[in-house]
Amino acid sequence: MAQITKRSRPLVTNGFVVETPDLIELVVRDMPSPAEVKAERERLRDFWFVHWVGGKLYHLRLSAGGPNVDGRQLTAPASQYGWLLRARVDDVIGVALPKYQPIRQRPFTFLAQRTELIAPAAHAARIDDPLIEQFTVTPRFVLSPKTFEPVDGQSKLGIFINVEMQFDISAPLNELQSANVDLTGLHVVRRQAEPGKRRLVGRISRVDGNVTHLSESTEGPSIQTDQIKLEGSKESVARCLTTILGLSRYRALMSALDDQQAGYLLGPHFDGVVTKLGALLAKTKLPIALGQDAKIGDRIVLANSDTAETVYVAPPVDYVFDRTGAQSNAFAWPGLSQFGPFDRTTFANKSPRLLVVFPTSTQGKVETFLRAFRDGLGANYRGFAKGFRDIFGLVNLEFVMCPVQVQVSDRAGSEAAYRNAIEDRLSAGEDVQGAIVVLFEEHAHLKGLQNPYLRTKALLLTLGIPAQEVRMTTVTQMPGILQYTLQNFSVSVYAKLNGTPWTVNQDKAISDELVVGMGFAEFSGSRFEDRQRFVGITTVFSGDGTYLLGNVSKESNYADYPKMVRESMLSLLRELKTRNNWRPGDTVRVIFHAHRPLKRVDVGNIVFACVREIGAEQVLQMAFVTVSHDHPFIIMDRAEKGEPVKRDSDVMKGEFAPMRGTIARIGKTTRLLATNSHKLIKRVNSPLPAPLLISLHPDSTFKDVDYIAEQTLKFTSLSWRSTLPARTPVTIFYSERIAELLGRLKDVPDFSTTALSVKLKWSRWFL
Repeated sequence: MAQITKRSRPLVTNGFVVETPDLIELVVRDMPSPAEVKAERERLRDFWFVHWVGGKLYHLRLSAGGPNVDGRQLTAPASQYGWLLRARVDDVIGVALPKYQPIRQRPFTFLAQRTELIAPAAHAARIDDPLIEQFTVTPRFVLSPKTFEPVDGQSKLGIFINVEMQFDISAPLNELQSANVDLTGLHVVRRQAEPGKRRLVGRISRVDGNVTHLSESTEGPSIQTDQIKLEGSKESVARCLTTILGLSRYRALMSALDDQQAGYLLGPHFDGVVTKLGALLAKTKLPIALGQDAKIGDRIVLANSDTAETVYVAPPVDYVFDRTGAQSNAFAWPGLSQFGPFDRTTFANKSPRLLVVFPTSTQGKVETFLRAFRDGLGANYRGFAKGFRDIFGLVNLEFVMCPVQVQVSDRAGSEAAYRNAIEDRLSAGEDVQGAIVVLFEEHAHLKGLQNPYLRTKALLLTLGIPAQEVRMTTVTQMPGILQYTLQNFSVSVYAKLNGTPWTVNQDKAISDELVVGMGFAEFSGSRFEDRQRFVGITTVFSGDGTYLLGNVSKESNYADYPKMVRESMLSLLRELKTRNNWRPGDTVRVIFHAHRPLKRVDVGNIVFACVREIGAEQVLQMAFVTVSHDHPFIIMDRAEKGEPVKRDSDVMKGEFAPMRGTIARIGKTTRLLATNSHKLIKRVNSPLPAPLLISLHPDSTFKDVDYIAEQTLKFTSLSWRSTLPARTPVTIFYSERIAELLGRLKDVPDFSTTALSVKLKWSRWFL
């Protein structure tokens, strides 16, 4: 990147170095199929540790005697076999914690023995109910061995500690039912584990005394009620306690629980928990092989030296509002208010018409909201003074009103009322480019096909009309709050109308650069059947963040998924080649972002082959990057004291959170990227934010990991769902949003994804 980067302060991680022997002795032999490993592991139990990788079985002797092993005997530097030692440490870390019974062996996971958080939260909130005692929240500790390489040639092994929360509900189902809790659809598990059987039993259809009938199950259609309990999920806890306590007391309890959890999850508290557990682990040696031990050493600190830069802060992201880059701002909304949207001179429809669907009884309040949205709130509310029409440079904005005869109490029939009203209004030949759907708060949370927004969104998308939901609690906000809500609302509406509110600064050094976000949706929705139907999701951006197009593939089964990816990618690249006018000899860089490619499917190599086929006449640079929240690494800046939670307050938020844009090397082809700093954290009890883990595919031909990390940071500023940056780059964020919506829409009768890849190809309909 052209801009000068800023050196960062040292970062403390949540890990400790695992000090291993300098040399290890091992035996290696060929084993092409992993199917044989289980039997061999049983044969060699207690005498050899075995680990299979890439067609070879690796052995470490644990004790003298026992079965012999044929193969090549090696004495090698331990640093060359970090992955083998990682697997061994994963196997024996529990030796250092003999008092704790693991609830999971790999990674080693255990619960706090004398700490439970619901009871003190209930006491603090002054809530007393006999059923409360049967709901528990317990700190859960996860120990993950991982290799890391902060400097070239210095690969090490570390143990990384994380703290999570374990929810449990031991209350008998009959007692919950007597308390009027709706148990329908909730998952249940066995009260006592049974060898050879899954802990998950099924989903409740109904409870009849001592027999619980299941709508889905791992075994039969019913089970004895006293053998099962509710799965301890946040959803189950929320449904039960909202009914038992009432909404206001439930919220008071959750606020108090939030305070209790903060004692483990906020920066300084989390750091203290990690320090304490690390000291405990350091007391015991870990057996690696016969006569060889490892031990837990010093805290892992990522810091720069005179010869190597491990940590730095990327240049700040500028929001850009014209093609020259001259009109830019460090913040999205001030720049938008000053300059207007990026595509204000080329935006096609300067007089859009929006269908507004709303309950008849709310018309006056809805009209007031629409006027504020269109015309602004006036000079007294600088957050949204001018309004959507003037800020986005429109000539006119017309609302096509569509009242719905529906009451708050009409839950069962609300979705049909909305659909019928829309069909009647549009059958008159109304031409609209988008829709605003207003819902009662009570209707917004209805489940499944009863939800009016889900049904209307499916109907409108099938007709090629993007829709924006708004609830009456938002419509009736006071102007001081509404001004900021309208900022996000207007940005989303403009993007759904195919507009480009802003892009980001970029150094253009090659002919063309594309960033392709890849994801998939699983079309099952059940935990009791194989998820065999997949839809591929692709979003495409230019290097400066301009959204080019999106694509939703046809459904395929798992076996055909690679073929579907190939066909979808070839079609996409052909369109981009034509659209961007690739010429022979042009240098074209294509960077693919994926959140979690399917196991056993090397999507990276599939898309690389597609790029080579389509770009045979171009000079190609390719990178396949996995961008993930699912990793054990945490980074802390102990010198960061945080930000006052509000003006003139002594209460701080975001302590120890590294500055946004902090990039730390954790491996040769991996980086940690901090996207959420103390300035972006909203709540005083928000946990210490985890960084993104950016991993480069080994077959990538473009290998500048720092460039990719900085570009990923820029793409977090490109979410047009809000004026604030997203936690993940929009390449991934948009794919996740599409997958989430498709997962909900798949069961709607007559819904078709055809319009999403045709008429709505350039619309951000999923925001």
